[in-house]
Amino acid sequence: MADSILTIKSNTKKLLKMAAADLSDEVHFFRETEKLEDSAFKADANGYNPGEQVSIRIPAEWTVVEDNFDITSSIQDIKETVVNATLDTSATVPFDLDTSQLATDVDIGKIYERFIRPAVLDIASNVEYRFLRKATQYVGNTVGTAGATIVDPDTVMAAGEKMDEFLAPMRDRNFLMDSAAMRSAVNANKNLFTFKREEYNDAYIGNALGFDWHKNQLIYRHTNGNDVTGVAVEVSVAATSEGMTALGIDGLTNTTGTLTKGTVFTIDGVYAVHPKTKVTLGFLKQFTHVGSDITANGSGQGTITLNMPIYSSSSGSLQNVSALPADEAAISIVGAASTTYKQSLLWHKKAFRVASVPLQMPKSAELAEQVSENGINIALVKDFDVLKRRWITRLDFLGLVVPVRPDHACRVTN
Repeated sequence: MADSILTIKSNTKKLLKMAAADLSDEVHFFRETEKLEDSAFKADANGYNPGEQVSIRIPAEWTVVEDNFDITSSIQDIKETVVNATLDTSATVPFDLDTSQLATDVDIGKIYERFIRPAVLDIASNVEYRFLRKATQYVGNTVGTAGATIVDPDTVMAAGEKMDEFLAPMRDRNFLMDSAAMRSAVNANKNLFTFKREEYNDAYIGNALGFDWHKNQLIYRHTNGNDVTGVAVEVSVAATSEGMTALGIDGLTNTTGTLTKGTVFTIDGVYAVHPKTKVTLGFLKQFTHVGSDITANGSGQGTITLNMPIYSSSSGSLQNVSALPADEAAISIVGAASTTYKQSLLWHKKAFRVASVPLQMPKSAELAEQVSENGINIALVKDFDVLKRRWITRLDFLGLVVPVRPDHACRVTN
């Protein structure tokens, strides 16, 4: 027998399970990225609100003692970092849904298709775009030619090589791009692979060159600021030190020069090092600015917020560069001024952590339910608005994405 409107209250969980499953299917980045441990956010039985924090553990790193079994002077403190991350990604679809509208369809499946699923798909697109934007803005590793439209095998392998250099595990690697990049990649690879029939028919590469490939139209597009030349380190704006996350710069056009969030750059003399041996890798370390867009002061100066702390050899196992930035060291920015570039993303699933958390819920609403499915939580509240005498229904998502090992990811800029 079909479910009737009289039983809609008892079927709220069924509707939400369908919603959570659809949401999971549509968020490629969230689905293929490691979820935050339940213990980080389930301690609060009452749920969360936007702006609250959860704790993220960053794995410890160690220095290996060589050729000396006497470890008396070599015992290391555990340097597992705990970062408080803010639940800053909320998505809500509110709509006026009354009993008479629901009564036009008595089948739960039809109710879901008419009213709930379209809202869920809109939430999925919103969350996927914002998670991808934030994650990509934290990734400094970049390959490809800014402004080029070709995604060929060498470009993909160059990204894999960058991730290899920083010891990203070989399994569980993903590549997310838009349709134009997928088309270019399929065309560039057509003479190298014998496609499965479904891949040929769908013009879609499923797995190749060490990555699982995914496609959507929500990738991050980065626009550079209007100054990309003549920029240099300025220690009088922000002093250099071990663990620094602020980098002072000058050389911007006075009061009008800009540098945007997500901009990738290198610093002359600051080379990447092997994560374990600490040997210089032979290429400049790529960083990105993750703070708000910068507009120069009257002296053409500003402060970059780095996507990761900088450590030299003085910090032992934490070392990630050959040397701290020197005063007036040149800063080279990827791409041209005031130009927008698409940013396809390649990442290992543990490069980031994502979470979708339970929300605080009302006790006396007409309907108030939330469900977690495949790591995704979605909540539905339906209640009467006494001010305007109408029924209001809302679907809510709350979560976050946190960079844990941004060097285990890479952008393809084109």
